[in-house]
Amino acid sequence: MLPGHLTTTTTTTGGFHMQDANASARALADRYWEELLGLEPLIGTMIGDERFDDRLPDPSEEGLAHRADVHRSALSELEAFDRSGLGETERTTLATMEAIARRDLATVDHRLDRFGAVNHFFGPGQLLADLGSLQRAATPEGVERYLERLRRIPRFLDETGRVAEDGARVGQTMPGLVVDRTIGQVERLIAMSPAETPGVAPIPEADAAGRERAVEVLRDEVWPAYQRYLEVLRSYRPLATDTIGRYALPNGDAIYAAEILGFTTLVLDPKEVHEIGVRDLAGIQEERMAIATALGFPDPERAEAAHTASGKNLAATREELVELVRGQVQRSWDAARRWFGRVPTENCEVREIEPFREKDMAGAFYQPGTGDGGRKGIYFVNCYDLPNRPLHHIATMTYHEANPGHHFQISIEQEFTDRPALRRFGGIFAGSSFAEGWGLYSERLADEMGLFLDEYERMGMLEAQAWRACRLIVDTGIHALQWDRDRSIAQMVAGGVPPVDAAIEVDRYIAMPGQALAYKIGQFEIEKWRAAAAAKQGDAFSLPAFHDRLLELGSLPLPALQAEMA
Repeated sequence: MLPGHLTTTTTTTGGFHMQDANASARALADRYWEELLGLEPLIGTMIGDERFDDRLPDPSEEGLAHRADVHRSALSELEAFDRSGLGETERTTLATMEAIARRDLATVDHRLDRFGAVNHFFGPGQLLADLGSLQRAATPEGVERYLERLRRIPRFLDETGRVAEDGARVGQTMPGLVVDRTIGQVERLIAMSPAETPGVAPIPEADAAGRERAVEVLRDEVWPAYQRYLEVLRSYRPLATDTIGRYALPNGDAIYAAEILGFTTLVLDPKEVHEIGVRDLAGIQEERMAIATALGFPDPERAEAAHTASGKNLAATREELVELVRGQVQRSWDAARRWFGRVPTENCEVREIEPFREKDMAGAFYQPGTGDGGRKGIYFVNCYDLPNRPLHHIATMTYHEANPGHHFQISIEQEFTDRPALRRFGGIFAGSSFAEGWGLYSERLADEMGLFLDEYERMGMLEAQAWRACRLIVDTGIHALQWDRDRSIAQMVAGGVPPVDAAIEVDRYIAMPGQALAYKIGQFEIEKWRAAAAAKQGDAFSLPAFHDRLLELGSLPLPALQAEMA
């Protein structure tokens, strides 16, 4: 039972009953939100709630048991709660709460923490980079909170190492290539001087004394803990799996099903998803061929090769790539008001992915702002290996990650300040299918908006669509159909993904099963809702109004969004 057990009142007057029920629903959601931030204090930092800036998650067995208790209690409260007659905000808030509780409880029941303990995409090797971009320590109190958080890293790493060792004892290990990537990431981190790492970034440069204190904690406490974690990884390596799919693990099919549910919020058959991907890819390839033919080439590959050979399709320097991206962000921002009734209060910031982690990262990603104006959303772009980053791909990433993609989706949702915090920010916990579906939908929308400057950029958009269709094929191929890494990379390259990205992407699917399915599954749902609304409303249909309504509802589980958009 959550603290302060709440039920709806039995007031007989309908209006008062609804008001009391809505108030009770909000109070229940608020209490659950506080529990969530206690479990995931980095999320508090992400959204600007500084109360949790001195804490880290508890990966210990005791922490895991507490996590399970929180979610089971939430589900028990929800089962007893009469949701009939609730207002839209309250109804959707409790739907989000239920999805989060079921999703996270499944991660506990299937011990997915054992896979997160050794992971180069979201594991401990990323922690300082996350803190460097998320946390602000501009006041004496903020510095003390941050230093306390740094002091907690050794216990966090030691407990995470124990989780990895426990998984190895029962055959729940990550593939060897993921372990190797994780080892390399940690080795690169601790080879750096602490003063040169993101670990000092939260403290302003002007606070030299504060930065020196952070360097001391990193050098004397955190670096030795990373060394201990590194030794765990090296001992773990001989126990890592030779296969790359979940199918090979004890209870692997159920583990993969839990991961699919967690990311898509839907119960899906991997083999059916695989076939959906095959059909979608075939249609996209027809579109690509039509553009190549119009440009005078026999196939898309030769069209792209000629464009790259012209010297116009590569950035010569990191600075050139970043400036190109900034121009795309501004152009999409300027065009948006014809397609949206509501736009975010602020545009996003553009940054390079830091060199120490760029080699293992995707081409770009978005980090949300705080929602209170304290820190803007940040669009990170990867400047690694520029000769293998064709520029005609970059615009699509920008419109997916920044405008009108994730920056619009997340920022607008955060601006509904009258909603319970769980409703404003709960999408961070509630599965990524709407968020990633919106990003992928935004790529197609950018084409409608005229944001692509030539047919090569349009071809880049179609390659990105093919890329995500390949994700449906490859993720399920790896984890349900026993594909190996070479076959998976070959499928991605055949779908138009540059080789440097194909290898990184496949390693991502290996490390994060099910996450790659969220994109196309979410996109298909949004396109279905748009078509249904246009058919139902006829000449009265307004695309800006459709977008506003969808983004107003925000990152709900897909079944809840379906119910509200119907």
